[in-house]
Amino acid sequence: MAEHAQHAESHKTPAQRWDALVVGGGIAGLTAAWDLVRAGLRPLLIEARGYTGGLVAAGPIAGVRMDLGAEGFVVRGQAATSMLAELGLRTAAPHGRPRLFLPPLAPGDGEEPSGWALHRFPDDAYLGIPADPLASDVVAIIGEAAARRAAQDADLPGTVGTGPEDPADLASFVSARMGAGVLDRLVRPIVAGIHSADPANLAADVVVPGLRRATAEQGSLSAAVAAVLERRRARRDGAGGRSVDAAVEGGLFRLTDALREAIEAGGGSVRTRTGAQWLRPAGGEDSEGGHRSAWRVGIAPTRRGPTPSDEPVPDGAEEVVDTDRVILACSARAALRLLRGVPGLPASATGLTVPVGAPIARFTLVARAPGLGGEPVGSGLLVAPAEQAASHEVSCPARAKALSHLSAKWPWVGEELRALHGPDVHALRLSYGRPGRPRPEVDLSVALADVATLTGVRIEPEAVIDHMLVRWDGTLPPVTPAYRERTTRLEELLTSVAGVEVTGAWVAGTGIAAVVGHARAAAGRLVGSPDE
Repeated sequence: MAEHAQHAESHKTPAQRWDALVVGGGIAGLTAAWDLVRAGLRPLLIEARGYTGGLVAAGPIAGVRMDLGAEGFVVRGQAATSMLAELGLRTAAPHGRPRLFLPPLAPGDGEEPSGWALHRFPDDAYLGIPADPLASDVVAIIGEAAARRAAQDADLPGTVGTGPEDPADLASFVSARMGAGVLDRLVRPIVAGIHSADPANLAADVVVPGLRRATAEQGSLSAAVAAVLERRRARRDGAGGRSVDAAVEGGLFRLTDALREAIEAGGGSVRTRTGAQWLRPAGGEDSEGGHRSAWRVGIAPTRRGPTPSDEPVPDGAEEVVDTDRVILACSARAALRLLRGVPGLPASATGLTVPVGAPIARFTLVARAPGLGGEPVGSGLLVAPAEQAASHEVSCPARAKALSHLSAKWPWVGEELRALHGPDVHALRLSYGRPGRPRPEVDLSVALADVATLTGVRIEPEAVIDHMLVRWDGTLPPVTPAYRERTTRLEELLTSVAGVEVTGAWVAGTGIAAVVGHARAAAGRLVGSPDE
């Protein structure tokens, strides 16, 4: 980094002045820049890749623009839903109920099915944690013995699993309160499907914020879950009473499109294929126009790295930006590199090791398939990790970890496909990739075999109209309790640094709602910074 700074100074690069610089054009950076524009500031947003939106990305399949990455979000707080309303976008609940594809119960847990089978999600549960462990739909999934153990949660002191000395991971919390049945057959497959990580490697306070505290206050985990569900039913945010998921009507990509348009319409600027190379205090130097800025940042054009998952690399003449406000909404690796130019931050804070996310592959296909008209798996399904079948000696018959019936789950997808291709045309998306497993190799034959196994509908290759494979390797690192402690410490240290904020999934936790809320808070802290 010192070399970058010396390079910039040796060429006396003229500095351009911006009210704020946002580094990173994913959902966090776009959200932060939008809030800065709304506060009357003129930000420059730079994104090292060739597109904005990050994991919220879209592409045409069979002539219809569809979400290729995130397609919805967990409704949590008002930060995301209020932003959608202000942008003139409508939230939509998924159509249909999801399913779980699970191995048979162990002997003694109840009537044992002959093999892996589909189960409906419980009516009243939060990420698989039931409000009533003895409800018939819960018992059908976990068995009577496991349900009775889970019901003991109501008799345990509220301190069990919630104290500062207790393990902070989600798996330990759930098993301490409700036992292994709820963890293995409900929470683990659901959390693994949503977060691409095992609950043993995720901090509970990140994945289910406030739930441990509510359990301690209300005396049981089931009561805390019931309160969460009741708050959701009372909301009027268009997401539906029982729905965990919400989306943007027409596709989640409409959100990032709208944010970029609003930023540019409000006087900000968005530049892709441009990355930040170094960050340092301006040191009393005046930018053009005589304004004495707080921070100086070197930026440069970029090109792709060696692989799509690698960071883009500099590829062109460097420019210098002077600003009073910097929001680092980029990847952890890039943000930590830039933060090493901030005086006073100890090396231990910027040298943290970021966990590596699972290699993820998503295969979307559009096919003429009359058999899918009855929506045999509802809106889709999540597949339990294969390890859960080890004790049953019943191997998982599918390689996919999840399947979404997109044209049923999001009605606008089905409507657009039928308008273009006629009746009986459906869109399915299969997800592959587990933590600690090799990079999944997927092609059309693998996907069609899994469709037949999971839905019972066989689709011949000649019935496929279009298909696309998209990879998101390492993009969802698990927020472990230890990692969470270190990122929290970094954020605490940054409170003493005027004009610099960090945001993004690597500090906020995964999930659109969590990232949006964190980014809006970061932007809000900078709005009061002096501009003159």
